[in-house]
Amino acid sequence: MKDSDLYPFKFTEIYKPYIWGGNNLRKIGKNIKNDETVAESWEISDHDEDISRVKNGPLAGKSLRWLVETFGEDLCPKTGNGRFPVLIKYIDANRRLSVQVHPDDDYAGAHESPGELGKTECWFVMDAPPGAELIMGLQKGIDKQVFTRMIAENRIEEGLNRLAVFRGDFIFIKTGTVHAILEGIMVCEIQENSDTTYRLYDWGRKGRDGKPRPLHVEKALDVITFPRSELYEQYMEEIVVDYAGDEKNISHTLVRCPYFNIDHLKYTREFDISINESHFNALNILDGSGSIHYAAGHVPFKKGETILIPRSVGNCYIKTSGVEMLKTFL
Repeated sequence: MKDSDLYPFKFTEIYKPYIWGGNNLRKIGKNIKNDETVAESWEISDHDEDISRVKNGPLAGKSLRWLVETFGEDLCPKTGNGRFPVLIKYIDANRRLSVQVHPDDDYAGAHESPGELGKTECWFVMDAPPGAELIMGLQKGIDKQVFTRMIAENRIEEGLNRLAVFRGDFIFIKTGTVHAILEGIMVCEIQENSDTTYRLYDWGRKGRDGKPRPLHVEKALDVITFPRSELYEQYMEEIVVDYAGDEKNISHTLVRCPYFNIDHLKYTREFDISINESHFNALNILDGSGSIHYAAGHVPFKKGETILIPRSVGNCYIKTSGVEMLKTFL
């Protein structure tokens, strides 16, 4: 197959049955049974054994790793570990997640397995009940010494900052930021291709084996960012991205960073998807349906699906009467 024969890919979902999940991903079209617990649906993944496989077109069954190795920069830029650079998932926090923090690339490279990365990530809130909150950062004025004492005295909850969230909020989480998704919230998560997580606190919860789940307090304290009081407001303001989410037939810039670029698109008519110099476009369909039209054909899509458009597909256009999506590219 020539590079010019590449097409928009869909991948078979990789479901993760973590104890805090539920079956709410059915709301976005995932095939989950009533009694099945699914916490995360990994949509595009090239991480360790969790490697996505194509489920549409002539290359159905091929792995994302094979695509990267075979088509190189027609699919994604060169990376230090040879893997696809982002991991995209949908998360159902039927119950609250642990309070956690992620390291940067340097710390992960020095303290985790070879080739492992840090984890800069972001969340688009797809569903949130009235009164929904996230844990995001610490209370103003808390430094490492104070927080270490709070942990030792089992008073960690007193130091956590709570952030009210609503459907459509976009949260950008830099490495070093303490955070947790709380119960009832569903998000689309886009992140560095990493699963490096340091669990700081788990609400006294026990795992399926009846034992408390492991914590990583020492590593967490190594990597947590403790902003000085005079910089606290600025630090927190950079977490919630302000954009006009209700506007239609327009694209809004959400994030530009070394690890991924993300736009929010909401259209009620046909519109173009420009590849330009980007290596790929990954589309998360948040709502609505339609089809992607390119030189060699078209691929239909609906809510809850994720599509990867390689660079060699070229510019294409979307036919729809209503769609909301995230576009991730490098």
